[in-house]
Amino acid sequence: MNLILILKELWHRRLLVAIAILVAAAVSLVAVYQVSLSPPSISQRADIKARGSIEILVDSARSPIADARRDLSGLTARAGVFARYIVGGNVIGQIAKANGLRAKQIDVTGPEPLPGEAPGAGEEVPQIHPYGIAIVQSEELPILTVITRAPTVEEARGLAAAAPAAVRRVVESIQQQQQTPLDKRVEFRVLGPAKAAPVDDALGKKVALALFVFLLVLFLVAILAVPRLVAAWHAVEPEHAAGRAVEGSPPDHDPDVLQLAAGGNGDRIEAERAGLNRAAEGP
Repeated sequence: MNLILILKELWHRRLLVAIAILVAAAVSLVAVYQVSLSPPSISQRADIKARGSIEILVDSARSPIADARRDLSGLTARAGVFARYIVGGNVIGQIAKANGLRAKQIDVTGPEPLPGEAPGAGEEVPQIHPYGIAIVQSEELPILTVITRAPTVEEARGLAAAAPAAVRRVVESIQQQQQTPLDKRVEFRVLGPAKAAPVDDALGKKVALALFVFLLVLFLVAILAVPRLVAAWHAVEPEHAAGRAVEGSPPDHDPDVLQLAAGGNGDRIEAERAGLNRAAEGP
């Protein structure tokens, strides 16, 4: 079937084509976007609408940052320890409390696994909740980057801004319990204010468009193929019915048998007529 015949057939079935376009568009929108009828509105279905970030420098009271002769490898290793502590400790609870949330509402992702660490220790967790916090450790510097996500820009910025204070409170509590000398304590310095920005929804539009094209092609193929399948089905049924009738006929319905039976009956009838004529003529 060439393109012209396909287009003509689709034009003859234009009502079905219009329904297919509407259904494909509706399914695509509902799958990717949140559709509300009262009041009428369309919004992105995903809960992730903003991301925030803030950087924390892991330092000490006698900071080696300004001394070129001092080695930063010790602080860098300590930053890795704190990155893992933040993920599994009470820091997330402090951040959640500062933003009016519960810790269970936040998805937490830790830093990349260290050499020899169990596989999957640093893998990103599925995005189950609308809020999330990821801790990223710099490989060569004692810097921790806290990346947050939330439904709004203000909430994402609030989660990021609460991280340094939460880390500082938890660690200072441990230092006080252990009576760590002031000149030996680890300190946390904020490298600039928390930043946040909305997430681009271009991916959602691409997914919706791809889904719409796929469904529309599927519906058009069905519009062209289903009538042909139905016609082929009905064309095969009479042939099967005729075949079953011939195969199921009894032997005495065979045309040759019927002809022989008809010939035998005719001879018998002629004999009876001849006997009646002779009886009527008498001796």
